Formats: sequence, C-alpha cells, structure tokens
Amino acid sequence: MNGMCLSRRSALAALLLGLTMGAAQAAPEPYALKWAELQPDAPALRQTLVAMSPAQKERLMRALQQRELQRQLDTGRLSTDALPATQAALMQEDLRDLAPLLKDITAFEARRSREMNPARQDQLVSLRGYLLPMRMKDNKVTEFLLVPTAGACIHAPPPPINQMVVVSYPAGWPLGDLADPVTVAGKLSIGRTRARLALSDGTSDVEAGYTLAADLVRP
Repeated sequence: MNGMCLSRRSALAALLLGLTMGAAQAAPEPYALKWAELQPDAPALRQTLVAMSPAQKERLMRALQQRELQRQLDTGRLSTDALPATQAALMQEDLRDLAPLLKDITAFEARRSREMNPARQDQLVSLRGYLLPMRMKDNKVTEFLLVPTAGACIHAPPPPINQMVVVSYPAGWPLGDLADPVTVAGKLSIGRTRARLALSDGTSDVEAGYTLAADLVRP
C-alpha cells in the first residue's frame, strides 16, 4: 500500500514539475503596442490635464486657440481688422494664468514629434501598420519600414521619426498590396536608422527611430 502511495506521489510530483517547467519555458506573449505608445510620455502633465474640470479644460482650449490666433497674426496670415467678432473677443480674453501650462504643453508637443519612448527599449511587442519595402530576396521582403498609415512616405510626407520602425525579417514576406496592413511581432529597439525605400519610381531616404527583429509577420 505504501509503495502504491509513493508511486502516486511520484507521478503527481512529476506532473507538477512538468507543468511548472512548461510554464517557465513558455514564450512570453508580445505586448500589443499602439503607435502612440512609441512617443514619449509626460505623466505629470497628463495627470494635470486629467484632473482638470470640464470648465477648466474648456478654458484651456480657448487659451490654445488664442495662442494659435496670435501666431497667425504675428506671421501675417491673419489681420486684426479681418478677425470675426468671436475671434476678436477671444483675443481680448485674459488667459495669462495659463501661460505656464501652455509652455509645458508646447514643450511636450515638440518632444512628441522627435523623441523615442525609453520604456519600449528591448520590449517584445506586436505592432500593426503598413509595409514599405527596403530589401528583397527571392521575391520576398526581408527588410521593410513599418508606418502607421497607408501611403506614408509615398503619397504623403513621412511621419515623425518615432512613428517609423525598420523591421528585419530574414524569412521574408511576400510583397503584396502596400495598402494592406500587416502585423509584426518581435523585439523592439531604439535606434536611429536611415531607411532607403525601394519604390516603383526609384528610392527614397527617411530616418526611423526604432528597429524591430521580427519573429512573425502576418496579415
């Protein structure tokens, strides 16, 4: 009887060991990354904006509109005499107390377009976007630029540097319609890379802010 109990315990122990080893060896699931998450974050600024009441947010929006109107007046794109009554009234509104917050927002807007997000370094991710071929082998794309919108860099100006990812995929992906999105998965790294796109009418050089070593590409 004791031998049977020991045998069952041994079998149970082996089963538990196998399960725990399997869990430890299982590959981690890639994080489903959104394009906005490639841009730098500003937690303190975000918390300030989230904590504002609807009335405060409305006032901030007026301050942003006032700033934009002033910019257009300063550059001569608008004339004070030609302003509609609502815009003229907005320019007379005293919103100077929001100047420090506007300064923080302006600084963050500049960062958002040119800096990468350090939290994404060496992260296993999946990202959906549009493929622009860089290198081909045996009629398959082995290196490509991934962008968030169809036609970027071809029919439209390149997106910000932190919205472009150079993807290497040695297995190769059949080149299809560039308007069809693909999902890539692999290890993401921060690093400025000069990307030379192979287009039907020649080549085009752009600079990307990220690279990704893809383990998987799928429609």
